[in-house]
Amino acid sequence: MPDARSQRSPIPLRDLVREVVSIPTGSYLEHRVAAYIRGFAEQRGLDYAEDAYGNVYVSYRRGRGAARRPLVLAAHMDHPAFVVTAVRGRRLELEFRGGLSAGYGKGERLRIYGREGQEPRGLARITSVQGSSVPNRPARRLRGARATLVGRGAAAEVGDLALWDVDDCRFRGETVHARQCDDLIGCVAVLAALDRAWAARTTGRLVGLFTRAEETGLLGASLAAHDGLLADDALVVAVETSSMAGGRAAQGAGPIVRVGDAQHIFSPRITRWMVALAGELAVEDRSFRYQRKLMDGGVTEATTYDLHGYETGAACIALGNYHNAGPGGRVVAETVHLGDLDGLVRIFERMLATVPTYERYLATIARRYARAARDAAPLLRRSARP
Repeated sequence: MPDARSQRSPIPLRDLVREVVSIPTGSYLEHRVAAYIRGFAEQRGLDYAEDAYGNVYVSYRRGRGAARRPLVLAAHMDHPAFVVTAVRGRRLELEFRGGLSAGYGKGERLRIYGREGQEPRGLARITSVQGSSVPNRPARRLRGARATLVGRGAAAEVGDLALWDVDDCRFRGETVHARQCDDLIGCVAVLAALDRAWAARTTGRLVGLFTRAEETGLLGASLAAHDGLLADDALVVAVETSSMAGGRAAQGAGPIVRVGDAQHIFSPRITRWMVALAGELAVEDRSFRYQRKLMDGGVTEATTYDLHGYETGAACIALGNYHNAGPGGRVVAETVHLGDLDGLVRIFERMLATVPTYERYLATIARRYARAARDAAPLLRRSARP
């Protein structure tokens, strides 16, 4: 990345997407993404820290607004992936970390990555898969596989990362096709919000929280919440991509204010605030679109933040081919829309600017209904007895 200190201009969103989603990652193997984020923070003079669990915190503070309650944007650094657990000649045993039907995988090719670097050590082809039953799930879930190294020079060691052999990142118009949109695109959204605040010298306090091991049970986020590693008064927003399958949302129709997930409903206060801000943007710019949806295709980190007592909301963009599950049981790249992503970052920019008036937004809505009650009282009294 070029030195950004002197130019004070944010990285173009398309470039940031390409840089981040091309980084190999998986649960417990997020160190490459963390290293990128560290470099990003250092170039801008932003505070960078890691907790005891490897979660990453990047903090932006400027002006009198630095004393405000913080806006925390949280995304996770992992994506479903295989890890090599045994090597016997050219034969590999693999553990799958994440959620995917066991109907996927057999015959697919994988790229093998060592502990360091972003270039694959070689290719392997899956010869068989292992699945297990999960309560309340109709299909068996992928738990592991056996594979064989392909081609001369291919090598693997125990602990290596094995990722699907699909596009790292490719653009078709405004659509991103990438191996790991979930949740590296969420990381992009948080980084872009930090980048724009830094470039514009926005007054305020913004924390980017980048968590680990979400795909194996919201683990990093749960530990950050349980140990009270965020300010008690933080306004927390979990940032995700979320499956649009089954008509849950439309790709290209704008960012999504997410009211809940498959298990839980989040803070209605933050949801109302986010919807009000999105509405303001739509009035100011007639091309701006947004959606308000449940998005119950899975569970997001907002659930653990909210249940641990933080005032929590969620935002996402519509994801195609969730966890690389394509049609016909084939593995394909995930997809997102660049316009949706840019709209999401615009909402975050407006949130940072309006943190001081957060309570005022909520009071405005309450006053609207109090006024409606007062105005309606005489009519309802007169019509109570025909």
